[in-house]
Amino acid sequence: MDLMTRYACTTTLATSLIVVGACTGPAKNVATSCAELTALTLNNSSITKTENIRASGTSPSHCKVTGVIETEINFELLLPEEWNGRFMMGGGGGYVGTVQNSALSYGALEQGYATVGTDTGHVGGGIEASWAFNNPERQENFGHRAIHLTAEVAKALIEHHYSQAPEYSYFIGCSRGGGQGMMESQRYPNDFDGIVAGAPAYYWTALTAGFVQTQQAIYPTGDTNNPVLTPENLELLSSSILSACDETDGVKDGMMTDPRQCPFSPTDLPLCPNDTSAADCVTSRQLAAIQAVYNGPTANDEQLFFGFNYGGENEPGGWDSWVVGGGPLQMPGMPNAHYGFGTELYKYFVFNDPEWDYTKYDFSTWKTDTAAASKILDAIDTDLSAFRNQNGKIIYWTGWSDLALTPLGTINYYEELEARDNDVRDYARLYMLPGVLHCANGPGPDQVDWVEAIRTWVEDGQAPDRLVASKRNQDGQIALTRPVCPYPEIAVYDGSGDSNNESSFTCTIPE
Repeated sequence: MDLMTRYACTTTLATSLIVVGACTGPAKNVATSCAELTALTLNNSSITKTENIRASGTSPSHCKVTGVIETEINFELLLPEEWNGRFMMGGGGGYVGTVQNSALSYGALEQGYATVGTDTGHVGGGIEASWAFNNPERQENFGHRAIHLTAEVAKALIEHHYSQAPEYSYFIGCSRGGGQGMMESQRYPNDFDGIVAGAPAYYWTALTAGFVQTQQAIYPTGDTNNPVLTPENLELLSSSILSACDETDGVKDGMMTDPRQCPFSPTDLPLCPNDTSAADCVTSRQLAAIQAVYNGPTANDEQLFFGFNYGGENEPGGWDSWVVGGGPLQMPGMPNAHYGFGTELYKYFVFNDPEWDYTKYDFSTWKTDTAAASKILDAIDTDLSAFRNQNGKIIYWTGWSDLALTPLGTINYYEELEARDNDVRDYARLYMLPGVLHCANGPGPDQVDWVEAIRTWVEDGQAPDRLVASKRNQDGQIALTRPVCPYPEIAVYDGSGDSNNESSFTCTIPE
């Protein structure tokens, strides 16, 4: 009997006292009505609204439950009429601030999962954190509590509605959502059986230190209308890198399988005569700004975090959006996302000072300045023994051209896991996607069936190995497929087959 049929043949809670006999025909979950959930009282939470949603397009019929936990942790739970017996929570992005559920973009509801999202306990824009000003409760909710509490409440509602607790519980997210998944594995290891943590924002105090230092180099005076770097600089930088490194993986395709193998150095760029800016060269200030992005943040001659690897310099949604300005993530008063996330975190989480001036900060007291914020924000613990011991599985993945969250940081965390536990691959795997920007887009293949990969690992014991990533064109047709290999393996072209087809590549460990 499959999961769908098994859950269709259950007895409801005492609130309904309906006994179901033998099941025939399509599986139908026996559940309390959607409206009944409105009157349900759970510890520290309440239901504000329920609504029956009819099937539309690919979205199935489901019960939509809106509620609040404690005073302001809002959530939205979707309970499909045809439930598959599983629960999948979706993460949020940035500073969240609205109810977000990334599991929906991975097709969780269409596949029959009961699924939930939360605003993490505040209302606000995705790149602004004024809501956290002098508010430790909101800061802690955002840091870790809201996801945990929402998962608990969702499971209780699922059990009440279907008369059966979920057989398996999953979490999937990217960016902030990826960091939320990592926090769950470390702090609340019993919440989920399987976690997919994409492009994880897991070390907030360190990664935003890098953001602030890059902005000090690109907007040294605080004048966000005049960046040191120009679009011509980015075009020159990108073309120089690809000219030197595009074919290091055996394929000329506008992306690098592992940018760490690229021998290019920013000092290879031509310097402008008389240090006067021009389209075909860089000035000393421009070179210093470029190096700041790649070198990463430092203080007192100590490396605080990793810089960025090569990739995404001239891609829409790359350096323009995150590092310099002019891209789609630009907001009023925030020329780029590094500026927004970096200055907002230090204003409202670290110093509780809306007037804090990033141009004057020298990072000499960075460790002590960020210690309190780190305790609630940073998911950097490499002891996953509790998660491992309850048979939890976690998949990490990052695009190699991510300019939001350095891929080198994700790799370092995974390598620290390996150093701590030789058997880490029994419960944790890392995948690096060539040419992919932050969570999606870029020239590389950005679509992988992460839901099925984590499900089969948890439920069938089939550890993910070689997975297939695809890239669709503007017409929605698959234009490119590539294997993505479990780190440290990389995909190597066989030299003869179709370079747009994953079958022409082999997963191997680089020398």
